[in-house]
Amino acid sequence: MRLIILLLFCGLLHIAPIHAESAQVKYVIDGDTVVLSDNRHVRLLAINTPEVASKKRKAELGGEAARQWLKKHIEGQRVRLVADQQKFDKYGRALFYLFDSQGRLINEQLLANGLAVLSIHPPNLKYLPRLQRAQQRAEAQSLGVWKLPAYRSQKLAQLMRSKNKGWQRVTASPVAIKEGRKYVRLMLSANANIRILKQNLHYFPALKNYLQCEIEVRGWVSWHNRQASILIRHPSAVVIKDSNQCAETL
Repeated sequence: MRLIILLLFCGLLHIAPIHAESAQVKYVIDGDTVVLSDNRHVRLLAINTPEVASKKRKAELGGEAARQWLKKHIEGQRVRLVADQQKFDKYGRALFYLFDSQGRLINEQLLANGLAVLSIHPPNLKYLPRLQRAQQRAEAQSLGVWKLPAYRSQKLAQLMRSKNKGWQRVTASPVAIKEGRKYVRLMLSANANIRILKQNLHYFPALKNYLQCEIEVRGWVSWHNRQASILIRHPSAVVIKDSNQCAETL
């Protein structure tokens, strides 16, 4: 009898709907940020879209296309809000996945149309596999940002000459590992590295497996004293270019 009750209880837990609130989108700020009717600012989880023009920054290619797509699909509409582990970002914006009235995951749709790129911030991993598949499809079809020259993958030497900042795709082979107080760095050369927060290391395979392996790293490039550093938070930001060179664990 106890077993039957336990099975019924587990079954009820399985079919119970995930609690999620709904709200109306008041207006769209850019491709990954909206304001709700209660004036909450919402940052869409797990993605990043190019910037639109503002007083603080110039427009980036693809930014206005992402904003217009989001306006067309959800501005003035009710959406379902699904949270993950972290509720707010450092700017105080609420973090959510958005579902439209037809049940479509908007974060996923932006990726699928090549209007956004994957930007995983652990521990927010709720829809990671489906989001990765959406980006892979868009990239394979050269949709949106994946067809724009500004977002093409570049060799490390090209990055060092151009001194480009912001989100970049860089192809290189890590040659060494350096550990600091806050970050572990995969050294791409004497003047370039990939930096990973120590608190995120457990999401990655052993970093030694990346050594001498040709990879494409996707992340934000910053410069200090002619040193380029690319910040990544999750292994989804690393694409293996030649699996024959790499350890089987990758």
